[in-house]
This record gives sequence, C-alpha cells and structure tokens, in this order.
Amino acid sequence: MPRRELLVIDRFEEDMAVIEYGRRTFTLPRSLLPRAAKEGDVIKLAVVLDPEATARRKKEARSLADDVFEG
Repeated sequence: MPRRELLVIDRFEEDMAVIEYGRRTFTLPRSLLPRAAKEGDVIKLAVVLDPEATARRKKEARSLADDVFEG
C-alpha cells in the first residue's frame, strides 16, 4: 500500500494558506478551503480533470488564433 503524506494547514498569510506536504510546503488561495479551516487542520485534496472546460478553452484559443492570423 502506498504511503500517504498528510496535507496540513501550517499558517495563513493574507489570502493564502501555507500547506505542509511531507517536507515541502506550497500555497493555496484561502478561498479554496472551507471557511472553518484553521491552522493545524488536515485537509484532503482531490484533483479532477474537467474535459468540458478543457475543450472550451481549446476552442477559445483556436478562435483567438484564427482572429490574429486571419486579420
């Protein structure tokens, strides 16, 4: 079974949360966390792909490129 590191809220710096992950730290916008989140809380982080949003972004980028290169 793979080892799982805990994600712990170390502190808040203005609108950012400093998250400990093993021996590393990274920041997340505080707005992504529940309002009740506080220093020392352990959080779960789920990363999910959004194929519909990806397709929309590709379509928008293609449209912008067409406008630039056709105009």
